[in-house]
Amino acid sequence: MSEKYLASFFKDFEKDPYVSLCKEILSSKNPSSRSNTLGHITASGLVINNDKVLLVFHPYVRRWLQPGGHIDAGETPIDAAIREVYEETGLVCELAAGSCDPLDIDVHIIPSNPSKGEEEHLHIDLLFLLKVIKEDIPLEEIEFNWVPYDQVECARIKRALLKLSPQDFQ
Repeated sequence: MSEKYLASFFKDFEKDPYVSLCKEILSSKNPSSRSNTLGHITASGLVINNDKVLLVFHPYVRRWLQPGGHIDAGETPIDAAIREVYEETGLVCELAAGSCDPLDIDVHIIPSNPSKGEEEHLHIDLLFLLKVIKEDIPLEEIEFNWVPYDQVECARIKRALLKLSPQDFQ
């Protein structure tokens, strides 16, 4: 991801209450590591097919969201987004656009999860536009569905859809 893109993101969100925490996370030795208790970078995929968006029902948050999750050691954010989509849905994807920059960055608080031994922390989620190249069997048992644009409830996904142009769907 380009430094120019990150600089643009922080310029747009400099009044965000989490900007100083984000900068601290991003300047850490390994900003995508779950060992960063303040928070970490995560990755997700926006997959679109026939005017519908691929959503998964998040079992902990209990909401329909784009597939995504944590970045494993040695992975790029794009690779993590592609892996997470595959694990959760069985869809093998590739990057849809020519740019390696995320379509959207979302900063949000993750509530504490005592069953995982995790305190409340921040996620800096990088959303990449992906396209399906093959269907396979999911590795996880997570409910997923193709949702028409006008039925999407998540504000972040609505925001990302507004950033797309017709060329992004070819």
